[in-house]
Amino acid sequence: MVSDVTAPVNRPRRRLRGAERRSRIEAAAVVTFARRGYDATSLGEVATAAGVTRTVMYDHFPDKRALFLHVIATQHELMLGEIASGITSDGGPRERVRATLASYLRFTHEHPEARRLLLDPIPSGDPELDAVIRGFLEDRSRAISSLLATDLANAGVDLESTSLPVMVAVVSGAADGLAQWWALHPEAPFDDVVDAAARLLWNGLPRAGDP
Repeated sequence: MVSDVTAPVNRPRRRLRGAERRSRIEAAAVVTFARRGYDATSLGEVATAAGVTRTVMYDHFPDKRALFLHVIATQHELMLGEIASGITSDGGPRERVRATLASYLRFTHEHPEARRLLLDPIPSGDPELDAVIRGFLEDRSRAISSLLATDLANAGVDLESTSLPVMVAVVSGAADGLAQWWALHPEAPFDDVVDAAARLLWNGLPRAGDP
């Protein structure tokens, strides 16, 4: 009698391409650094999370510091790209304010670990690395200032005064606070959150007697 049960076949595991391995390492590093901080994270933990060996890790990054600097720079560029896409979108200034908030909130919602790594990091214990992170925040402010300069100048803002950096700081802080609030209240409808925030940024706080 011939059995109709097919014996299992041990197929070789597909070998990951170099770019795919690197992508896995970077994704695992963002999550691990954000949750545990730089000082408490080991390359072994990142390798395990990425599903690669430490040897493979060293093929792509010589040490933990290089990996950390790479991932925060990469996530910083991604975040700036989302902000820029909103500021430079079609429509008038009011529509672009809403588009910018929407783009930023989507980024923080889809990449919560990146948001924490960039905006609410666990102190690294390394003054130089902490200074790098502060530098990224300053770069973000300069980029937003540059992108907003034309609209603000058209509105009569003196770009050489302290008004520009103050406005950028207020808008950036409001957006960061909103992202943190929405992370705690994900049940709030996205469009309602964006509309309320955009209305506040555009009109200011409601005053007695306003409709």
